[in-house]
Amino acid sequence: MSDRLFMLLDRAAHAFRERFERACRDRAGVSAIQLVALMHLRAHEGARPGELAGALRLGAAAVTGLVERMVAAGLVRRRPDPDDARAWRLFATASGKRATDAARPVIAAANAALAARFTPDELAVVARFLRAVAELDDAALAAHETPPPLPDAPDAPELDPATASRGDDHA
Repeated sequence: MSDRLFMLLDRAAHAFRERFERACRDRAGVSAIQLVALMHLRAHEGARPGELAGALRLGAAAVTGLVERMVAAGLVRRRPDPDDARAWRLFATASGKRATDAARPVIAAANAALAARFTPDELAVVARFLRAVAELDDAALAAHETPPPLPDAPDAPELDPATASRGDDHA
Protein backbone atom coordinates (compact mmCIF):
# COMPACT_ATOMS: atom_id res chain seq x y z
CA MET A 1 0.00 0.00 0.00
CA SER A 2 2.79 2.47 0.83
CA ASP A 3 4.29 2.38 -2.68
CA ARG A 4 0.83 2.77 -4.15
CA LEU A 5 0.06 5.69 -1.83
CA PHE A 6 3.30 7.43 -2.81
CA MET A 7 2.55 6.98 -6.51
CA LEU A 8 -1.05 8.22 -6.13
CA LEU A 9 0.13 11.28 -4.22
CA ASP A 10 2.79 12.04 -6.84
CA ARG A 11 0.30 11.58 -9.69
CA ALA A 12 -2.32 13.78 -8.00
CA ALA A 13 0.22 16.51 -7.20
CA HIS A 14 1.53 16.52 -10.76
CA ALA A 15 -1.95 16.62 -12.32
CA PHE A 16 -3.09 19.36 -9.97
CA ARG A 17 0.03 21.48 -10.58
CA GLU A 18 -0.43 21.24 -14.36
CA ARG A 19 -4.11 22.19 -14.24
CA PHE A 20 -3.63 24.92 -11.66
CA GLU A 21 -0.70 26.41 -13.58
CA ARG A 22 -2.80 26.51 -16.75
CA ALA A 23 -5.79 28.02 -14.93
CA CYS A 24 -3.63 30.71 -13.28
CA ARG A 25 -2.13 31.74 -16.60
CA ASP A 26 -5.50 31.68 -18.40
CA ARG A 27 -7.51 33.43 -15.68
CA ALA A 28 -5.00 35.73 -14.00
CA GLY A 29 -2.05 36.02 -16.39
CA VAL A 30 0.42 34.85 -13.75
CA SER A 31 2.15 31.58 -12.90
CA ALA A 32 0.98 29.50 -9.96
CA ILE A 33 4.04 30.41 -7.88
CA GLN A 34 3.52 34.09 -8.68
CA LEU A 35 -0.08 33.78 -7.53
CA VAL A 36 0.91 32.15 -4.25
CA ALA A 37 3.57 34.84 -3.71
CA LEU A 38 1.04 37.58 -4.42
CA MET A 39 -1.48 36.06 -2.05
CA HIS A 40 1.18 35.96 0.65
CA LEU A 41 2.14 39.58 0.00
CA ARG A 42 -1.49 40.66 0.18
CA ALA A 43 -1.84 38.94 3.54
CA HIS A 44 1.58 40.16 4.77
CA GLU A 45 2.15 43.57 3.22
CA GLY A 46 5.74 44.68 3.41
CA ALA A 47 7.18 41.19 3.87
CA ARG A 48 10.92 40.85 3.38
CA PRO A 49 12.19 38.53 0.64
CA GLY A 50 13.42 36.06 3.28
CA GLU A 51 9.96 35.89 4.79
CA LEU A 52 8.49 35.23 1.35
CA ALA A 53 11.09 32.51 0.77
CA GLY A 54 10.05 30.80 4.00
CA ALA A 55 6.36 31.01 3.14
CA LEU A 56 6.95 29.58 -0.35
CA ARG A 57 9.53 27.04 0.85
CA LEU A 58 12.03 28.33 -1.70
CA GLY A 59 15.67 29.24 -1.39
CA ALA A 60 16.88 32.82 -1.35
CA ALA A 61 18.19 32.69 -4.93
CA ALA A 62 14.90 31.33 -6.26
CA VAL A 63 12.90 34.03 -4.50
CA THR A 64 15.28 36.73 -5.73
CA GLY A 65 14.65 35.62 -9.33
CA LEU A 66 10.91 35.34 -8.72
CA VAL A 67 10.73 38.82 -7.21
CA GLU A 68 12.82 40.28 -10.07
CA ARG A 69 10.41 38.80 -12.63
CA MET A 70 7.38 40.02 -10.68
CA VAL A 71 8.82 43.53 -10.37
CA ALA A 72 9.55 43.58 -14.10
CA ALA A 73 5.96 42.44 -14.80
CA GLY A 74 4.56 45.18 -12.56
CA LEU A 75 3.07 42.74 -10.05
CA VAL A 76 5.27 43.66 -7.08
CA ARG A 77 7.13 46.75 -5.95
CA ARG A 78 10.08 46.94 -3.61
CA ARG A 79 10.59 49.63 -1.03
CA PRO A 80 13.61 50.12 1.18
CA ASP A 81 13.13 48.73 4.68
CA PRO A 82 12.96 51.69 7.09
CA ASP A 83 14.50 49.53 9.84
CA ASP A 84 17.39 48.09 7.80
CA ALA A 85 19.02 50.00 4.94
CA ARG A 86 20.28 46.71 3.42
CA ALA A 87 16.82 45.13 3.18
CA TRP A 88 13.74 45.54 1.02
CA ARG A 89 10.04 45.29 1.77
CA LEU A 90 7.72 43.79 -0.86
CA PHE A 91 4.22 44.93 -1.79
CA ALA A 92 1.68 43.67 -4.33
CA THR A 93 0.85 46.39 -6.87
CA ALA A 94 -2.66 47.12 -8.11
CA SER A 95 -1.91 44.81 -11.06
CA GLY A 96 -0.78 42.07 -8.67
CA LYS A 97 -3.93 42.50 -6.61
CA ARG A 98 -6.09 42.23 -9.74
CA ALA A 99 -4.31 38.98 -10.61
CA THR A 100 -5.12 37.46 -7.22
CA ASP A 101 -8.73 38.65 -7.50
CA ALA A 102 -9.00 37.05 -10.95
CA ALA A 103 -7.64 33.74 -9.64
CA ARG A 104 -9.87 33.45 -6.56
CA PRO A 105 -12.78 31.92 -8.54
CA VAL A 106 -10.41 29.22 -9.83
CA ILE A 107 -9.43 28.32 -6.27
CA ALA A 108 -13.05 28.42 -5.10
CA ALA A 109 -14.15 26.18 -7.99
CA ALA A 110 -11.40 23.65 -7.29
CA ASN A 111 -12.29 23.55 -3.59
CA ALA A 112 -16.00 23.19 -4.36
CA ALA A 113 -15.42 20.41 -6.91
CA LEU A 114 -13.29 18.45 -4.45
CA ALA A 115 -15.59 19.05 -1.48
CA ALA A 116 -18.63 17.84 -3.43
CA ARG A 117 -17.08 14.37 -3.74
CA PHE A 118 -16.45 13.75 -0.04
CA THR A 119 -18.25 13.95 3.26
CA PRO A 120 -17.06 16.49 5.83
CA ASP A 121 -15.49 13.66 7.85
CA GLU A 122 -13.61 12.38 4.80
CA LEU A 123 -12.39 15.90 4.01
CA ALA A 124 -11.10 16.22 7.57
CA VAL A 125 -9.05 13.02 7.12
CA VAL A 126 -7.74 14.18 3.74
CA ALA A 127 -6.76 17.56 5.20
CA ARG A 128 -5.03 15.85 8.12
CA PHE A 129 -3.16 13.55 5.71
CA LEU A 130 -2.04 16.44 3.49
CA ARG A 131 -0.79 18.41 6.51
CA ALA A 132 1.19 15.34 7.61
CA VAL A 133 2.70 15.01 4.12
CA ALA A 134 3.66 18.69 4.12
CA GLU A 135 5.31 18.30 7.53
CA LEU A 136 7.42 15.25 6.64
CA ASP A 137 11.08 16.01 7.09
CA ASP A 138 14.31 14.31 6.12
CA ALA A 139 14.58 12.61 9.53
CA ALA A 140 11.15 11.00 9.12
CA LEU A 141 12.06 9.69 5.69
CA ALA A 142 15.51 8.49 6.82
CA ALA A 143 13.90 6.51 9.65
CA HIS A 144 12.46 4.20 6.99
CA GLU A 145 15.43 3.85 4.65
CA THR A 146 15.12 0.09 4.28
CA PRO A 147 11.59 -0.64 3.16
CA PRO A 148 9.95 -3.87 4.16
CA PRO A 149 9.93 -6.49 1.42
CA LEU A 150 6.98 -6.33 -0.92
CA PRO A 151 4.58 -9.27 -0.68
CA ASP A 152 4.66 -11.69 -3.58
CA ALA A 153 2.12 -10.78 -6.21
CA PRO A 154 -0.56 -13.49 -6.12
CA ASP A 155 -1.07 -13.34 -9.89
CA ALA A 156 2.62 -13.45 -10.85
CA PRO A 157 3.31 -16.33 -13.24
CA GLU A 158 5.53 -19.09 -11.97
CA LEU A 159 8.75 -19.45 -13.94
CA ASP A 160 9.81 -22.87 -15.13
CA PRO A 161 13.43 -23.27 -13.91
CA ALA A 162 14.33 -25.07 -17.16
CA THR A 163 13.26 -22.12 -19.32
CA ALA A 164 14.11 -19.29 -16.89
CA SER A 165 17.84 -19.85 -17.27
CA ARG A 166 17.51 -19.31 -21.03
CA GLY A 167 15.44 -16.15 -20.53
CA ASP A 168 12.72 -17.94 -22.49
CA ASP A 169 9.52 -18.20 -20.47
CA HIS A 170 7.26 -19.01 -23.38
CA ALA A 171 8.83 -22.22 -24.65
